[in-house]
Amino acid sequence: MPEQPRSIRSHQAIIEATAELIRTRGVSGISIADIIAESGTSAGSIYHHFPNKQAIVVEVAHQAMRWPLTAIDAYADNPSSPAELFGFAVEALRFDTDLADLLVQLGSGALTDDGLGRHLRAEFTQLRDALDATLGSWAECNGVAHERVNGLGQMLVGLILGFAAQRVLVDEFNDEAYLAHGKALLMAPVERN
Repeated sequence: MPEQPRSIRSHQAIIEATAELIRTRGVSGISIADIIAESGTSAGSIYHHFPNKQAIVVEVAHQAMRWPLTAIDAYADNPSSPAELFGFAVEALRFDTDLADLLVQLGSGALTDDGLGRHLRAEFTQLRDALDATLGSWAECNGVAHERVNGLGQMLVGLILGFAAQRVLVDEFNDEAYLAHGKALLMAPVERN
């Protein structure tokens, strides 16, 4: 039997409230009671949708990763270069600074919670694999040897996470310089003779 609209609304309210709490307090700084208060739902509603806090946090991470995966998939027929993909990701994080903060906090939480770490690694592995497939398609369309883009997906994920972390942690972070150097770094393997 499909969920009723009210149930769907409460599920999404729980996710959105938890994302906001993680963004501002970190994973370890929140409790089910905090999620109840922030979401305006009840304990019964939370436990109807999720068995525990970790399951809610994992769903927050999954939803945070859904957007980039959907965007990559949407351009599968018209793949972008490594530099263009990096530029798109940086622009997305500039536009949605809450997402950048959430990614930093989720990464931090994964360091002390092995279960969350396993789930986040699975999400980021999926992102890396999608990027590798897109980069492979781009290489094929542009006559670039596949071995020249091999491994750039993981480098791209690292540069994107580095951008998110540094904009939070580094005073006077120069995002324009980071973007320019990141693009150059990503294109160096495919432009060499």
